[in-house]
Amino acid sequence: MQNVFHFVAESIREDSRGGISAHIYPVQTGAVGGVLGGAAMVIVAIMYGLVSGRGIWYPVNLIAAAVIRQWQNAPAEMFMQFNPTGLIFGAAIHIMLSVVIGVLFALLLPTLPGHPLLWAFVVGPVLWYGALFAALPLLNPVMAQHVDLPSFFVAHFVYSLVVGLWLERAPQVKLAA
Repeated sequence: MQNVFHFVAESIREDSRGGISAHIYPVQTGAVGGVLGGAAMVIVAIMYGLVSGRGIWYPVNLIAAAVIRQWQNAPAEMFMQFNPTGLIFGAAIHIMLSVVIGVLFALLLPTLPGHPLLWAFVVGPVLWYGALFAALPLLNPVMAQHVDLPSFFVAHFVYSLVVGLWLERAPQVKLAA
């Protein structure tokens, strides 16, 4: 337990610029972390689809409903079936959001005092849940209606873990003075 306290205490120490790092992660590092985190989310989504009985296509089809407007009034059973258009749109949206959030992680984490992995567990859920409750009902009301909150949380927790671990091990570059 003492090691945990030491890790947390070490994580929140301020650097020479009063808490704002003089180093940043390259944008590409955040993008790669986002892709890796997004891939980990897919594994969680597939496991959810299998365990819930809704099938592996359910999560990706719900994402695709953001742009496939004729799906707005579709019954939940329709999202359980394979649809190539749903796969293409859902995967594209998921990858894009995973990269954007990964880049936001890379830009935001160095401005916070302490260890990236510690903040990943705060920043990730805040960013994703902010998107869920603020934007999702407007952009994708079908997903907002049908999303399984526990699996959504687990998927985003895993995303945050993977991105945080990636950034923890990634080299930073020094800001120009």
